[in-house]
Amino acid sequence: MKRLLTILIITFFTVTIIYSQTDIGEDTKVNMPNDWGKKPQEQVNNSITKSNIPDYLLQQYKQAKQNHDNAEKLRIGNEIQKSFDPVIPPQKGTYEETRIINGPEPPFSQDWYNNDVQVYSGDVSYAAGYRTLDMKYGEDGWLYLAVAKRNVSGYNGYITLYRSSNAGSTWTSVISAANTSAYFGTVSICVDKRHLSNNDSMRILMFYTRSGSSNFDNASIEIFSVRRNGSSAFALNFASPASGNKYEYPTACSDGVYWDVATYFHIIAREVTNAGTQVGLRHFLSINWGLNYTNILINTSNTDMYPSAAYCEKGTGDDSIYIAVQRRITATESEVRAIITCEWLTPNHYVYYITSAPSGIKYERPCITVQQQNANVLRRVLITCTKNNIARYHNSTNGGRSWGVDYILGGSNMLADYTWCNSDSLTAGDGYAIACFVDQNGDSVTVRRGNMTGSLGATLYKRNSVMSTGSLAPVCAVYKNGTSKYSAFAYAGQGPSNVYFNQESLVTGVSPTNGNIPDRFVLEQNYPNPFNPNTIIKFSIPNAGNVKLTVFDITGRIVSIIADEEMKAGSYSVDFNASNLSSGIYFYKIEAGSFVETKKMTLIK
Repeated sequence: MKRLLTILIITFFTVTIIYSQTDIGEDTKVNMPNDWGKKPQEQVNNSITKSNIPDYLLQQYKQAKQNHDNAEKLRIGNEIQKSFDPVIPPQKGTYEETRIINGPEPPFSQDWYNNDVQVYSGDVSYAAGYRTLDMKYGEDGWLYLAVAKRNVSGYNGYITLYRSSNAGSTWTSVISAANTSAYFGTVSICVDKRHLSNNDSMRILMFYTRSGSSNFDNASIEIFSVRRNGSSAFALNFASPASGNKYEYPTACSDGVYWDVATYFHIIAREVTNAGTQVGLRHFLSINWGLNYTNILINTSNTDMYPSAAYCEKGTGDDSIYIAVQRRITATESEVRAIITCEWLTPNHYVYYITSAPSGIKYERPCITVQQQNANVLRRVLITCTKNNIARYHNSTNGGRSWGVDYILGGSNMLADYTWCNSDSLTAGDGYAIACFVDQNGDSVTVRRGNMTGSLGATLYKRNSVMSTGSLAPVCAVYKNGTSKYSAFAYAGQGPSNVYFNQESLVTGVSPTNGNIPDRFVLEQNYPNPFNPNTIIKFSIPNAGNVKLTVFDITGRIVSIIADEEMKAGSYSVDFNASNLSSGIYFYKIEAGSFVETKKMTLIK
């Protein structure tokens, strides 16, 4: 398995623990079979379509995966793809191609001291739906955030990718996709490393809907792909629906935790008529990093909305894609279902009937995460949603054989429209699952991080000085260093306008102190020293270049990477907060070119 590279930043995240951590409510059910919630009104598509893939190729593919052979997996995958009709993108010249733009840098204004960083200042898109932000933690230890924008002068469609190499204290604009005629809608991103030992091979693939109309009739799906340094970018409008149809809510996942060059990408989108009638779920597959695609229609014979997809490695050679959907039973009842299909394109699927409620109850807008672990470990699955505007979650610790249903994510007095969830592959140290939701009135974003065993940990409630929007979902990720994990989330402000980032243990950031260019390298003694819990660290660099500033304990264990980024020549100051550290002796070290220096500091609580 590929190793997920990590970094850690230490400071304090102001939170309040709302209630004792039992997530069992009066309607919670545990150890429920995966078919218990099936309703008489639900249609069952039991037809089995024989695969076009020759059996010998499937056996070879299974063997390649068991041997963890990148080259063989890729070779056989190319052979298997010949069994399917390729997706033919619309002919160039029949539509306006998306432009690649290096946009302005983020404002980096910290509206809430020690807590929030304003990543983007401007209006955020919402016409196509509630998922116009997406954030991922990369295998390189960086955070990546995609924002679909509106009211950008001269453009109808505009998406910007941001990155942070220092745990979210500052953000850099990587690149933007822009179109003067096409509107861009909901977005989903994958962040994967193409070569295990080369962090600069990290590639970000952004999938989003595009349409010539602001109501998103006839919406197609486009990819915008770029390396983390902004190079080798391309945009491709690769999937046009049948005449009179449109795609909604593309959701992307990959097997990139387990592979590098042989990473495969899966995109699930809902296909409907322009009038909104369900056609099915379209499964797109790319085995060459987004350049070409095959696809299949999964006809579920039901009205399944807001798909959210996750990859599930089983080590069988026919691993699964789990798709959480909101299934409309009647006008007054919706349930959560998980549709399971093979990684290789097939209309065949089966369903986990997770919830069951009487008329008048609506489970809505689910989000799914599957913890990526070794294939021989039973999969942990987490699905968040709202139940009549109350945040809830459902979990399975055995890949979906049985479920815990209706665990409390937010209290009955915390009305919510949208939830989000994510997970990290590392079980050691616990805290590997995260979920968040925004209050219906936009007053606060609530975050929880724990385990997928029926206890999502303390409720971290943040009453923001700038209201969050009630129109878009917040996004969250687990930020990690070693076995230490931290809650990270981003959201749009009221409007929706502006995008803010917050993280448990967020640093205040490294700030220049004056405009003078120093004539030598200097690392100053921190002040005050001893300290509790804040201290100021200052340094000067006479030349531009990469600067790494780390804090470690007396055993040599790194407890914080304050900075690891390119900086201009100048003098800098950082407010280091050690609220999450124990009393003791610590050291801070600067590495800038050939200059290396270490100093000691004392934390007394």
